[in-house]
Amino acid sequence: MTEDETPDLAADYVLGLASAEERARAEDRIARDPVFAQEVESWQARLSQLNTEFDAVTPPAAVLDRAERSLFGTPQRRRGGVLGWLRRAGAGRGTTETTVRGVPRPRFAILLGLAAVTTVALMAFWDMPLYRSGPPLADLSAPDLHITIHGDTQRLIFRRVSAAPDPEGQSYELWLIRDGQVASLGLLAPETTEVRAEVRAGDVLAVSLEPSGGSPLAGPSGPVLATAQIPSL
Repeated sequence: MTEDETPDLAADYVLGLASAEERARAEDRIARDPVFAQEVESWQARLSQLNTEFDAVTPPAAVLDRAERSLFGTPQRRRGGVLGWLRRAGAGRGTTETTVRGVPRPRFAILLGLAAVTTVALMAFWDMPLYRSGPPLADLSAPDLHITIHGDTQRLIFRRVSAAPDPEGQSYELWLIRDGQVASLGLLAPETTEVRAEVRAGDVLAVSLEPSGGSPLAGPSGPVLATAQIPSL
């Protein structure tokens, strides 16, 4: 192997794409070649940063169930989800594998490849509706406008049920009212609006009719069309 092949071999090794022969060569070089070992560690570091630009989001439980069925068929009675499956897969490789200069042996490459496949599957299912299928937390109803509200203490989903468009030159704006303080939650989208906000039981949600683009004031400038109080979450 030439030094020109070093980056490709290191990348294939970390991604789990190397053949058995290439993997053996890579492990031998990791043990005796500090430069190559550093290249492997560099690839590990690059891959570990793939998700740093995204906020952590807990997907609906159905996403993991559908991903497991798509990847592995009908799930068995054993619990633990995809992560549990990965742990069992790793455990099945035995416990004699070690690390060299902090770089995992083949088990790491196998698990990393499985994790990558799982991530792609989750992204494929991510277009499913964001609102819960159960009863809504509250409703906002006004002439030509009906909104159902789903969500939890960290996120609200406003689902616009009515099909009537916004009045010409005006927008609907959402508001959160707590202890007499009013905060805008943004404009209501044509279908579904997701709002990330810390809410609690007793908070009041409202919708007002504003000039196009939203209220120019710190609170509603137009008529408040409907309000609803959040029950126990």
